[in-house]
Amino acid sequence: MLDLAPSRYRSQFGFSIMKNFLRTLCFSLVLTICVHAQSVPSPSLSPSPSPGPGTTQTSGRQHVEEVGEGEVIHISANLVSVPVSVINRRGQSVVDLRQQDFRVFEDGAEQTIVHFSNVAQPFSVVLLIDTSGSTAPFIEQIKAAAKAFVEQLRPADTIRPIYFHGEIKPLTENGISDPKLFSAAIDKIEPGPINLGTRLYDAVAFALGTLKPAPPRKAVILITDGENTWGKATMKGTLREAEESDVVFYTLQYGDAPPRKYLQQLADKTGGRYFRGGELNALRQSFVEVAEELRRQYVLGYEPKEPERNGVRTIRVKVNRSHVAVRARRFYTYSH
Repeated sequence: MLDLAPSRYRSQFGFSIMKNFLRTLCFSLVLTICVHAQSVPSPSLSPSPSPGPGTTQTSGRQHVEEVGEGEVIHISANLVSVPVSVINRRGQSVVDLRQQDFRVFEDGAEQTIVHFSNVAQPFSVVLLIDTSGSTAPFIEQIKAAAKAFVEQLRPADTIRPIYFHGEIKPLTENGISDPKLFSAAIDKIEPGPINLGTRLYDAVAFALGTLKPAPPRKAVILITDGENTWGKATMKGTLREAEESDVVFYTLQYGDAPPRKYLQQLADKTGGRYFRGGELNALRQSFVEVAEELRRQYVLGYEPKEPERNGVRTIRVKVNRSHVAVRARRFYTYSH
């Protein structure tokens, strides 16, 4: 973003941002980058009458293919798989639910769940960091929080750090899981020149393209103040592309600006979470929760009751547990 304010105002503004940044983060995440998070096993295990946490149950036809919101797929045996995150009031993943605790609706009609699993699975994440304009005072804090996130990775998880301002700067060619390599890459992050502005939408489009060849469990963690000043991509276009992908977005807005609808919509439409402001420790904790959410998802499989109809279908998941939030993609595009 362009920084044209007088220096005294910038100083006051920066202090105000820092004050808020070090004071508040109400994070209740719901998925998760890097869909929304990781937990689908092989569906070929034999069914059990009442599976508990860490188990898989599959009945009927045995082929399961995960589907992202808006994603066009060709489904063998008409079996649709829906990753689901369930979070309690403390922002923790709820991992003790059973198949009978879930209900799935497609276009308002309840479906019969024929596959159920709750098994941790590796994930791929793009960490997308805005370093333009007023972000300069927070660069070191953001670097520290990013390094804390990599501590949550397991050997099979990968993360690709990318920063942007008026240019988009990938720090590695591919996703990595080695903490030393990641730390060295993060240390290369630099604030962008003031006169280059912010290409937020282009950065989001770039991240989506980066994750297309990755395995099903993938997410973007986006840290930004939410301002876009120029670029080829558009708000509407990137929201649509995110909806049609199988990528979950976790968006963290820093600074004193009012909540950015774009960041809220990115998270909401993909089944992720939106955070605003916060102190360094809270930011680190939110990364811990994102990693856990990405890893600890339920996967529900059902055979659509209208298997011959192509097109967009809405999905709604309900759970038999009070005081929890349920996150899952809200639609997909069916093609057979």
